[in-house]
Amino acid sequence: MNINPNTDDAKQQAQAVMHKFTSNLLEENMEQWISLFDDNAVFEFPYAPKHFVQVLQGKAAIYEYIKEFPSILRIQYFSSPTIHMTTDPSLFVAEFASEAQAVSTGKPYNQTYISVIKLKNGKITHYKDYWNPLVALEALES
Repeated sequence: MNINPNTDDAKQQAQAVMHKFTSNLLEENMEQWISLFDDNAVFEFPYAPKHFVQVLQGKAAIYEYIKEFPSILRIQYFSSPTIHMTTDPSLFVAEFASEAQAVSTGKPYNQTYISVIKLKNGKITHYKDYWNPLVALEALES
């Protein structure tokens, strides 16, 4: 049996979600950004330092965490994500970068991300965000 998990539909859906994800952050539209998530979504930060949030459970917790994001970081740019499909058509990996500035310090926050994302019915159910915490610490510490 020949199974192709890299269906055009799955990849197009992944690309559309990532486009909305990055566009809404650039536009600082957190209400539209959170609409991409399932009510029971989980957002993980596996590399987060101890004093940073490591896991958020549920859409409400994710929104509570992200709603003040524009007052912490001003994002000027996201690279176009490279999407890697997996053998599970609902799971993909996105590689992308951002250029931003920390509001409190004025320091640059130029980050590279590798995100593992699971979708169900077009909504994000699990988002694992692999980012470099040293970039955040350097940008946010005065």
